[in-house]
Amino acid sequence: MNGPPAVSTSVPDRIGPLRRMWTRSYPALVGYALLAPLVAWIFLILFYPVGNTVLLSFTDTRIVGAPHRDVGLANYQAVLQSGAFWDATLKSIVWLAGNVLLQTAMAFAAALLLGQSWRLARQARIWVLLPWVIPTVAVAVIWQWMLNANYGVVGYILQALHVIAEPLNVFGSREGALPGTIVANAWHWFPLSAVVLFGAMQTIPRELYEAARVDGASSWGQFRFITFPMLRKVMFALGLVGGLWTFNVLDVIYLITRGGPAGATTTLPVVIYDTAFKSFRIGQAAAMSVVAIVLLAVAAALYVRFMSPRED
Repeated sequence: MNGPPAVSTSVPDRIGPLRRMWTRSYPALVGYALLAPLVAWIFLILFYPVGNTVLLSFTDTRIVGAPHRDVGLANYQAVLQSGAFWDATLKSIVWLAGNVLLQTAMAFAAALLLGQSWRLARQARIWVLLPWVIPTVAVAVIWQWMLNANYGVVGYILQALHVIAEPLNVFGSREGALPGTIVANAWHWFPLSAVVLFGAMQTIPRELYEAARVDGASSWGQFRFITFPMLRKVMFALGLVGGLWTFNVLDVIYLITRGGPAGATTTLPVVIYDTAFKSFRIGQAAAMSVVAIVLLAVAAALYVRFMSPRED
């Protein structure tokens, strides 16, 4: 006689799949936990200010913390119809183009000189950073002193050499103020690009230059076909970051000319600053900032699309 069927008392093995799932997801969870503080920090210093600026752009805020009301798109309509805004945008484009061209030329010249084997060139690798580490206030004072119409050393030297007949009036004239501030800002920032380019040049294999010299290539030919192509990626990154940075420069212009004379150096950051803290129209200044962000984002996208270095 057969007894009753045996009843299994074992618990289904669910521990194995759970353990395997935990083992697979553990590295990802650790990565997310390590990135969480950085994400929170980026949110605090980037996304929150930008989001707050967008919210302010829809209000008639005049002083931070004061009562305000929503005005919809009125600020954007006023900005887009403002001739002063577009005139400042055009000056900002001229400012950006002048700085990019001048800084690139100065940085390349300095990087090439730093790469020479001369003793003076080796010493220059240290003090080439001097213009960059000088505080911006000191840079403004230096250039105001050198280009002053009454006692400027540059005008004095040019007059002594009979290059000019009258003293220079760079920052006091509409024609010379913007080029003068461009020169001052380019002098202040070119060492950073020069050091980056110099470091990138050291990674180029020396064998390429030796082969080029054996083939009879001149110094210009070596620069054109070896140095310049090998630096395209570095130049692309410098152009993108430096361009966005330069477009938003306010301190050099404001310390030297305060946007004058007669608005000759009133770039977009200057207009935004004056609108917010002189005219007390923070809502409208916020709308200008949002429009500027959109314009810069479009310009950056076009730059990446058409200027991105391609692999040969």
